[in-house]
Amino acid sequence: MVDSERLLAATRRLGFRPTEDPSLADLLVVNTCAFILPAATEAVDVILDAAGRRKPGARLAVVGCLASRYGEELAKNLPEADLVMPPKDYRGFVSAVGAFFPESPARAAGVVSGGVSGDALGGVSGDVLNGVAGAGALFPGDFETWERDRGGTPPWRAWLKIAEGCDNSCAYCLIPRLRGRLKVRPLSELAAEAESLARSGVRELTLVAQDLTAWREGKNNLADLVERLGEIEGLVWIRLMYAYPERLGKKLVKRLAAVPKVAAYLDVPIQHASPDVLGAMGRGAAAPLPLVENLREWWPGVALRTTLMVGFPGETERDYQLLREFMERARFDQAGVFVFSPEEGTRAALMPGRVPGGVGRSRRRGLMSLQKKISLAANRARVGREVLVLVEGPSADSDLVMTGRADFQAPEVDGLIIFDGHQPLPGRMVRARLLKAGPYDLAASFDPDGPAVTG
Repeated sequence: MVDSERLLAATRRLGFRPTEDPSLADLLVVNTCAFILPAATEAVDVILDAAGRRKPGARLAVVGCLASRYGEELAKNLPEADLVMPPKDYRGFVSAVGAFFPESPARAAGVVSGGVSGDALGGVSGDVLNGVAGAGALFPGDFETWERDRGGTPPWRAWLKIAEGCDNSCAYCLIPRLRGRLKVRPLSELAAEAESLARSGVRELTLVAQDLTAWREGKNNLADLVERLGEIEGLVWIRLMYAYPERLGKKLVKRLAAVPKVAAYLDVPIQHASPDVLGAMGRGAAAPLPLVENLREWWPGVALRTTLMVGFPGETERDYQLLREFMERARFDQAGVFVFSPEEGTRAALMPGRVPGGVGRSRRRGLMSLQKKISLAANRARVGREVLVLVEGPSADSDLVMTGRADFQAPEVDGLIIFDGHQPLPGRMVRARLLKAGPYDLAASFDPDGPAVTG
């Protein structure tokens, strides 16, 4: 989404205005995922759909990880695309697109994220360019400036990409190949972008990277960055996603927990609990349960989300039972479980002991069923509490019912707060009392005469 927002801002430089209707666009930009083969397949479907719906003379640009993974092969086998560009070449996006439209007339452009959510042509629209005038070229060197068109994201929240690429060597992962080695953005630039976002009305800032905890600039680490962002007026929550377990030491965690604006929430991708499987994955073979127990000791009240993988080559029934036992004891608030996908170009794709697909899917269903019970128990324990809620907008079932999120719920991946009674306005932060719990969502009421919440 961050890349799409910057690409859309780039089209504005060339005189384009956004449109949600691909049939009206003079330029279609499909931003793709290719982390696993199903995502790459979905991305190709989106590209072909966009190509079939474009008007005569419209140009189609395919950007993102699909272009990184397949490169010249993609350009050769996808004649529908006028431009194929991987992320490492984004600094040439303006000139490449400009060559198609040398007179830069006011035209329509649509940027869609393909191979991500299945919302193939939802588009990204909006009229506000949340950037800084005179910030320079859109993609200088390896990093973008903070010029972004955030029309596809609610104005009260934003993602802040603090680094790109990854130096980890997980056996199953294509990220280093698709996004390159780790490159961090400087603290001063991140603080300036965050201040700009806060001035535009952002209340919740979610820090993202392939590996948040790898961020370091000189003597500064992630805690130094977060402490600086915590000083920014207007921000209410700073949320941390993708904090790798290997770097979550006591000093770092306690410093993060001490920043008042940091949401008591950590996304820690554990992947597995069997030492044998973790070792084969290249994730280190240390048992993860002590880390989970330490996190809750170092950061009282923190909500923990994790990612787990089943069906990795060589995973035995005993390994799977170790993982189940770990989940039962760790009691994560939320967890995502995925079946191993053998991706060409990874070490894991060549490993012996392939687990049959049906076995992997059955193990996934078993873990998700277990996690549903754990999540329900965690939510029931919250009933009766008063929490701060960021109001997001109407529910999927009724425009008359508002939804929001508490600090233990990350945007787009966790459950929601559903308001029962008075309906607050989207974008407000309100104090609400939790009334009823489901495994994902909770019902809550709020006092419309209560005090306003400011950052």
